[in-house]
Amino acid sequence: MVLMHGLGGTTNAFQPLISHFASRFTMLRFDFPGSGFSTFKAPLSIPQFVDDLASILQSRDSKDAPVLVGHSLGSIVAMHYASQYPEVRALVLIGPGRSASHIPAVVERMTGLGAKAREGIHEIRDSTIDNNVAPTSSDLVRTIVRQMISSQTAEGYAATCEAACSNSHVDPDYAAIKCPAVLIAGDQDNISPLSRSEELRGLIGGGNAKVTVEVVHSGHQQVLEDTAGVVKAMESVLTLL
Repeated sequence: MVLMHGLGGTTNAFQPLISHFASRFTMLRFDFPGSGFSTFKAPLSIPQFVDDLASILQSRDSKDAPVLVGHSLGSIVAMHYASQYPEVRALVLIGPGRSASHIPAVVERMTGLGAKAREGIHEIRDSTIDNNVAPTSSDLVRTIVRQMISSQTAEGYAATCEAACSNSHVDPDYAAIKCPAVLIAGDQDNISPLSRSEELRGLIGGGNAKVTVEVVHSGHQQVLEDTAGVVKAMESVLTLL
């Protein structure tokens, strides 16, 4: 089971899932280049992240087909990989993302966020917490998200923002994804609303794959905000394997 975080995230975003699945899966977690403690060389790109995932999996002795778990940015990488490598067993797409490089307003917002981050991570930390965490969630969740954002380098965060809205970031061939998938949407998620998951459900596998949408009680940090709900949603697709 490979766990891939979102923009501003680290491997800590998935810590609550380890106790639930470690007895059944080998759990692989890594920080994307430019995030957390990973080094990087600019510019970054979504295709590069997909290639990095392929390198990690190909370097392992195990030939077991992976279950890919991606949050936000990580979900984009997971879908690209699954569209290219049919051996993927299942996808868990949490607060899933899509390409918006063709939408000028989104490109302007993301490049502006990157520029603000370059002034110092503290410049975007509080607004990121407000945008990511639901008002109903605990202060503990806010503390964890604050820690993850604070661990980013300004340049790494900015380069990731730019990768997300770059012309090199296009949607994958959704129809080429053949494995079962579950899309997990937060009922208070303003970044990746339920409508996006519903849209993706109709695209993945050309409408012929086993794809479900599950709603949990959270903002955009679903794993941290509603761990039990996410685990239940994940089990709905894992039982198909």
